[in-house]
Amino acid sequence: MRPARVLAIAARTMACPTAPYREGEVIAWVRAFAARCPGLALREDAYGNLELRRRGVRASAAPLVLGAHMDHPGFRALRCTRAPDGFHVDALFLGGVRPEYFAGARARFHTGGAGVAARVVAARPDRASGELRVRLAARTPVAPGAFGTWDLPGFRRSRRDPDLLETRAADDLAGVAAILAVLELADRIDPARRVDVRGLLTRAEEVGFVGAIAAARSGALPRGARIVAIEASKALANAPQGAGPILRVGDRTSVFDDGLTRWLGRVAAELAGPRGDRFAWQRKLMDGGTCESTAYQLHGHRCAALCVPLGNYHNMSERGRIAVESIRLADLVGLVRFFEAMIRRDADCPRAGAPDPLRARIDARFRRARRELARDPFA
Repeated sequence: MRPARVLAIAARTMACPTAPYREGEVIAWVRAFAARCPGLALREDAYGNLELRRRGVRASAAPLVLGAHMDHPGFRALRCTRAPDGFHVDALFLGGVRPEYFAGARARFHTGGAGVAARVVAARPDRASGELRVRLAARTPVAPGAFGTWDLPGFRRSRRDPDLLETRAADDLAGVAAILAVLELADRIDPARRVDVRGLLTRAEEVGFVGAIAAARSGALPRGARIVAIEASKALANAPQGAGPILRVGDRTSVFDDGLTRWLGRVAAELAGPRGDRFAWQRKLMDGGTCESTAYQLHGHRCAALCVPLGNYHNMSERGRIAVESIRLADLVGLVRFFEAMIRRDADCPRAGAPDPLRARIDARFRRARRELARDPFA
């Protein structure tokens, strides 16, 4: 995959405004993307989740499912009242942003055209919903139900560092973009069309994995599916940006499937080569948040996770202000390369309950050493 193509798909995807339950622009873009890819079929479930599958590939009982969510924290307008200086908009903020970031922050409600600019006047917890209730000032009215985002650039490359991609919503539109990028190339990667790799793009993750749970409960996913949740996850001191995509062994809540995670580690190690310098990657516990693999795993699926390190998680900058999120282009391209290698090595992934290659290695070591145990049992 050429970096320029990854960049183009990322720019178009991350430019889409989105919020929980208001993912329509992302959905429209994915539909248009799939329509231009003759090798892809798009299916939408009753809840608005999207499944991308390869045409002409036999359905597997254990497909490789790359999952990402299409929403990002945002506003939902509840009512709008006239004020002396314009209008006051009462809204819910859906998603995890700390209250101290709200006062004076600028938002934009997407009502067609350029939308309506607004500024946060106050924010307080809403007991009924468990979210924040926000009052905003606007010069023009906002219809109830309209959704809003922070008033930030949809997508740009940093002037200081062209490898740094700055965006309103890398979490998780970067994951969506990476999945689209690899599925576009799937027939070149696997010309024999043997690998049942799918994309699963879900809604309303930021308010409790609602779309992912709907997908898990619907029965549309085979029980043997191998689900790999793809995220832009908060960069940590030991998981920095620029050091490559991350094999996420767990999140704040869970650790993921041991055999599936170990297979992904072997795939990455082979990409990196004998000296480890051909492919940059990381293997970390990313406990800055909880991802969809926890939800799928709780519903009985075999799960792993990958992510790219994210700057300004949920638009919360270290300076205490709302700001663009950021990811590294090199990390995103590396993530797509990781996907490509997973497709090529799909046949090597141990199925659930099958012996892992590591078992054979440690058993061989035991056979060589067990005589020493018998010879000197009391040492």
